[in-house]
Amino acid sequence: MLGWKTDNYKFVGKAFDMRYANRINTLAPLLGTKTTNSIDYELTGAGGFGEMQPYDGENVNKGSLKRGFKTIITPGEFSTSIPVGYKEAKIDKSGECRKVGTRLADSASMTVYMHVLRCFGGAWDPNAVGGDGKPWASAVHPVASRGSVGRKFIVDEDAGSYSNVMSDALSVSAITAAQSMANRFITPDGLPFLCEMDTLLVGPELEATAKKLCGDDARLDPESAAHGANPVHGLKYIVVGGGEDGFTKKQWAVCDRRLMKELFMLVYITKPQVLQSQLDNPLIDMYTAYADFGIGWGDARQIIFSNPA
Repeated sequence: MLGWKTDNYKFVGKAFDMRYANRINTLAPLLGTKTTNSIDYELTGAGGFGEMQPYDGENVNKGSLKRGFKTIITPGEFSTSIPVGYKEAKIDKSGECRKVGTRLADSASMTVYMHVLRCFGGAWDPNAVGGDGKPWASAVHPVASRGSVGRKFIVDEDAGSYSNVMSDALSVSAITAAQSMANRFITPDGLPFLCEMDTLLVGPELEATAKKLCGDDARLDPESAAHGANPVHGLKYIVVGGGEDGFTKKQWAVCDRRLMKELFMLVYITKPQVLQSQLDNPLIDMYTAYADFGIGWGDARQIIFSNPA
C-alpha cells in the first residue's frame, strides 16, 4: 500500500518544479541569483583603481583601491506543509491531490516574488538600508568608503554623495532626465559610471502609460505636439507591483538590467523545493514546500527611483 506515496510524489514534484520556474522567470531580467553554503553572502558594490597616471619612463605610479560598500545578505528559512490522506488520494476524482504540487509551487514562488516586490516598494524606507547605510532610494548615497572596520564600512566624506531619486510623474521627459542623471554618476575611484538605463519599472496602474511611452507602436513621441521621434522608444518595461506590495500607483524607476543582475541579488542556501516527509502514519503523505533565501542590493547607481507626490 505504501506505493501510493511514491506515485503521489511523481505528480507533486513535477508540478512544483514547472510552476516555480514559470513564476520566477518574470523577474529574471532584474535579478541575479547565487547559491551559497555560508550563513550569509557579501554583495560588493562598485570600486577600482581609478584613471592611470602619466608614466615618466622611470618612476612607478603606485595606485590604491578606492572602495565601494558591501551589503551582507542573510537568507532565512520559509516553509509550508500539506498532508494528503490515503483515502483522499484514492477517491480523488477531481485531481485535488495532484494539485498539491502546483499550489505549493505557487506558495513558494509567490513568497520569493513578494520579497522582491517589497525591496522595490521599500526602497525609500529609512529602516531598510544597504551597505552604504542609506535606503536604496536616497538623495545622499555616499560615493565611496574609506574601507571597513570588521564588516562595517566607513563613509569617505571627501568623496561626496549622489542622488538616485526624483519626484517627477512618469513621462518621456522624466525618463530622459533620469537617464541623464545616471550618466553623470561616478564610481568610487572617480571614473564615469557606465550604464544603459534600458528598463522601465512601474506599478500596475502605470502599465498602460508604460505601453504608450515605450511599446511597439511608440516610435513617435506621444507627448510632443509635433510628434517627433520618441527618444525612449524600445525601452523595455516590467511591472513590479501586485496586491499590497511593490510600487504604488505613481511610483516608477528606470534601471540598467545588466547591472541589476550583478548588483541586485537573490541568494539561496536552498532553492525552493518540495519535500516528502516520512511519517510513522502510513495513511498520511506529507508534502512540504521549503526555501532558504534572502535578497539585497549592493549599489544604487544602476537604478533611478521616482516617487511623485
